[in-house]
Amino acid sequence: MEKKVTVKDVAREAGVSVATVSYIMNNRTDQKISEATRKKVLQIANLLNYTPSSVAKSLATGRNNIIGISYSLDDATPSRNLELSSFINLLIERLNRLKYDVICMPVKTTSDSGFINRNIDAIIAIDLSNKDFVSLADNCFIPVISVDMIINDSLFYQIYSDIPQLIEKASEYLGNDFYFVLEKYKNEEYLTFLTKILPQERILFYTPELMADFTKLKGKKSLVLGSYLALILRSYINDHDMVAITSHESEALLPDSIHVLKNDISKKANLVINILLNAMDRKFDVKHDHKISMLETN
Repeated sequence: MEKKVTVKDVAREAGVSVATVSYIMNNRTDQKISEATRKKVLQIANLLNYTPSSVAKSLATGRNNIIGISYSLDDATPSRNLELSSFINLLIERLNRLKYDVICMPVKTTSDSGFINRNIDAIIAIDLSNKDFVSLADNCFIPVISVDMIINDSLFYQIYSDIPQLIEKASEYLGNDFYFVLEKYKNEEYLTFLTKILPQERILFYTPELMADFTKLKGKKSLVLGSYLALILRSYINDHDMVAITSHESEALLPDSIHVLKNDISKKANLVINILLNAMDRKFDVKHDHKISMLETN
């Protein structure tokens, strides 16, 4: 039976003490060890297939294969919660396939971000307010990819769906005189981007407390953002007067009598992961602003 490599074997080959190998393998920062010695020990540990070789590889490359996702759900936005959960599930599934673990991070961060910076390789931040995004980005020294946000900072990548493009497409079915009903996003700039194409009097923000306000939609043409919100509003809007913007993942919730415009979150998830991997590897420069075209209709 092949002899198991020990810490003594690594120390002997590297020409250092057993204690030095132990310090390096445990990523101790309270000991003064040169970068050259650290790399030499990790290389030898990998070469000899020392038992904690996965740890050695992680320390050598600075990678833990862990991605953080920062987002929040809101009781006042049930339809948005559904779409957001579907999108996060796509991200987790595809990152797991690439051998990355995923952890959910609190939106609020503090200056004590040592855990984040030591253990997470990158962060995907989804629909945060400008204030929360700045707080997150200021406390993390790893790549941060913003999704469904417009942050206007060239240091960070921003990826978002071109919903106004779908609003324009909706006019082919609804004419030019229709209401746009949606739930509020947390990112202020992205919410402005979503709604600036229409007159403000034609925009209605859904909240459970203001359901009585939607009685004025009776007999009116309406574009609704989100499958679940479209179902809620069927009590006020006739199916033939409604167009719903929905993802493929939640389209099945709607009856065939409601016309659908698709927001391709699968396409968005793929782009987020590609940009994320490139940001970590820094292999080549890509643009930082990605507005995803959405023109597939059903």
